[in-house]
Amino acid sequence: MAIDTVIFDIGNVLAGFDWAGFVRSFGYGEEINRRIASAVFQSKDWPQVDLGFKTDSELIDAFVANDPELKAEIEEIFTRWQYSVTEYGFAEEWVKALKNRGYKVYILSNYGRTMFTYAKDHFRFLRHVDGAVISYTVNKIKPRPEIYRHLIDKYSIIPENAVFLDDLPENTAAARELGLNAILVRSHEQAVRDLEEMLK
Repeated sequence: MAIDTVIFDIGNVLAGFDWAGFVRSFGYGEEINRRIASAVFQSKDWPQVDLGFKTDSELIDAFVANDPELKAEIEEIFTRWQYSVTEYGFAEEWVKALKNRGYKVYILSNYGRTMFTYAKDHFRFLRHVDGAVISYTVNKIKPRPEIYRHLIDKYSIIPENAVFLDDLPENTAAARELGLNAILVRSHEQAVRDLEEMLK
């Protein structure tokens, strides 16, 4: 096995997605925060953000329907939606270092339209990657195998020569099912160690 391709998830791998901290930043109080979490981030409707079929207005309506009393708070959260994910300070240099060593670098990430539009303009590591498959653009999400196959086919990736890094075990398990090597990211230091071991 000779790894020539590194595939990154974005959230909690190259950028922090701390939705609970984001909600707390509005100062609503813990009970309201808990209800917002239930109505939005932990709701059955959350995957629709990343699937990309619904507009922001339709998403807001779906979340508000889960807790109508919090209409104002949910609408306010969406005014700053794009700031809920922040690029890690090490991300650009990590990607650039891999590129300089001759590896192809791709992105495979579940991401909604509004949030990724902001990321595209502000996340520096994205300038250096060879390509990306973002869930809302293909209406497919991890861990469904179709999105992995889309990336593999689009960029002619040989699965056994590639390694995928993601923070969710169900996503790394799905990658392995399709023949990709995979690293479950628990911390940046651990991910770097595991990746370097695999690249030897």
